[in-house]
Amino acid sequence: MSVSIKLEGVGSVQAVFRELAEEIGDKKANSKILIPAVRESMKPVLAKAIAEAPEDTGGLKRSLQVEARRPNRKDKRSKYIANTDTVISLVTTASGKKLAKLGIKSDARAMAQEFGTARNPKHSYLRVALESESQNTVNTLAGILARRIDKYKKANL
Repeated sequence: MSVSIKLEGVGSVQAVFRELAEEIGDKKANSKILIPAVRESMKPVLAKAIAEAPEDTGGLKRSLQVEARRPNRKDKRSKYIANTDTVISLVTTASGKKLAKLGIKSDARAMAQEFGTARNPKHSYLRVALESESQNTVNTLAGILARRIDKYKKANL
């Protein structure tokens, strides 16, 4: 099964960021606007993933989080990330240090639950969350960006 999400108007968003950078002189406008907006728009996906995640010890649900950032070199090696991507966002498990603080030994079961193992069938929760919330996420992101760009312009003009 293949998932395809079509985003329209991304070019106009990039044009607004270029305009902001030129008008205001803030070449990092996307770090003040885009990253927090993308993180916030993914919260419904996180909530759905937590609701759909299987519960044994509860560690999987407690370890899920939203990450939004500029893609690094490792991210760009993925077939899902383009070199032109400005920001990426994902629902993932917490880092090893955070897992240790939560009293969770390993996040390996997150992948085992999503994709299954030789002995256990898959129980997809992330894919279900992303597919069911994709349109809502895009709509939420558009609304957040519109509000934040207006607020940013008013505060900085």
